Amino acid sequence: MSMQTSEIRERHRARLPVFRPTRWSRTRRVAGPRQELSRPTRIAFGVSGVVLILALWQIAASAGLLDPLVASSPSKIFTAARRLISEDILGPAILSTAKLFGVGFGVSLVSGLAIGAALGWYPRLAAVLDPWVSILYAVPRIALLPIISVWVGIGFEAQVIVVWLVAVFPIVINTQSGISTVDRDHLQVARGFLATDWQVLRTVAIPGATPAIVSGIRQGLMQGLIGVVLAEYFFGNTGIGGLIFSAGTTLETATAFVGAFIFAAAALLFSVALKAIERRLERWRG
Repeated sequence: MSMQTSEIRERHRARLPVFRPTRWSRTRRVAGPRQELSRPTRIAFGVSGVVLILALWQIAASAGLLDPLVASSPSKIFTAARRLISEDILGPAILSTAKLFGVGFGVSLVSGLAIGAALGWYPRLAAVLDPWVSILYAVPRIALLPIISVWVGIGFEAQVIVVWLVAVFPIVINTQSGISTVDRDHLQVARGFLATDWQVLRTVAIPGATPAIVSGIRQGLMQGLIGVVLAEYFFGNTGIGGLIFSAGTTLETATAFVGAFIFAAAALLFSVALKAIERRLERWRG
């Protein structure tokens, strides 16, 4: 019975085609979708994609395929931006938004790193505060806006609180996760050399948690921009967010797109800068 089974297997194998790698197959495998692109190539592809979308948008708008009241067009957006600059509206709005984002995200960054490091380093503290972090992170920020206005009014302080509430939790959660999952063997080796808790945290835990921390900061940056829009939209009607709100109420779609593009450009610049910082931190970790 076993000999019959082996004969059947041999016949089955004989029917299977044998794959022999050729020069063409090896070339295709090297140049497959997993191949890493160089930095200039990635930039070229990214710029080409943006230009292509803008060109198609302009062509569709010029051909009457898009409603100008709803979709506008790149040429009208550019004209609206020039008008806002000439009327000295865009510059002060950008400065107001930059000030709010700088203060709000700065407070979020410092407090988020400190709280996240404490929660990741001290398990008992994490056990006490984790439920509150989860509750506050799950609560919709818009639902808290009326409460914030009652507490501090509708001025700059309220706007900073909104940005902080939106941006701080990704930093806290990722920092806590990164520090709490650092290799315990590394911590024991550092303590074996009689290092203090602060020395172990600074030289072992934080470098080991760098990828998670950077990921949290990246998420906090993007969320902070959203928080700025919310704060300026609901409190004070100032800055770029207020400009978008005012343009939307008067159906000035091109002006609203100017503000949206400014936020998109800021997000792109922050992402590029953070990637450069991350590469430097990787060398520092090594």
